Amino acid sequence: MGDYVERVVDLEVTQEEAAEAAARVIDWLVAEGVVIRETDATGVYGLHADEGHLPGPQWTRAVVHDGWGPGRLAVVTGRHHHVGGQGEDDAEYAVCPHCATRTTFIDHPASFEPDEAVWAPFRAAVEAWEATGGGEATRATCAACGVATPVTDWQWPDEYALGALSFDFWGFPPLADAFVAGLTRRLGHRTARHLGKF
Repeated sequence: MGDYVERVVDLEVTQEEAAEAAARVIDWLVAEGVVIRETDATGVYGLHADEGHLPGPQWTRAVVHDGWGPGRLAVVTGRHHHVGGQGEDDAEYAVCPHCATRTTFIDHPASFEPDEAVWAPFRAAVEAWEATGGGEATRATCAACGVATPVTDWQWPDEYALGALSFDFWGFPPLADAFVAGLTRRLGHRTARHLGKF
């Protein structure tokens, strides 16, 4: 079963800045009537959050159409890797920020499992970033150019993102592009957008 979620991940905010950035966006969403400040645990399915904001009287401002009623908005702070859903937890590839070489972890359609020899150093860097936020262990080395770069600087596919703040819209109809652009402007950072089912 499960439920659908559309997620906007801040790719640049630090863990220390995340709570203030989240509060700023919630203030805007409440002022717009998209959500209210009240939260509960109904309709939030445990991906790094135990509760979500209830929809507001003007929640339709956020979506393309109002074909069904919304669920909850979970605000997730803390360093996490975010995935698109359906049980996936590994990235398919990453692109080196120095030489633009793509490192492929999962070679679809030939394979649906990651090449562990290639993925393991990246997974270790992601886990170190989640635990510490920085340091040598959070770097991944490009096999093509040999440069070790913070794993957060690599370019990831659309269904995989590293960030310390996300807005998870559970059960909402598809979000409008203009709404997501407005949310991104208020964050002042690059964002990633996921649509998935959990």
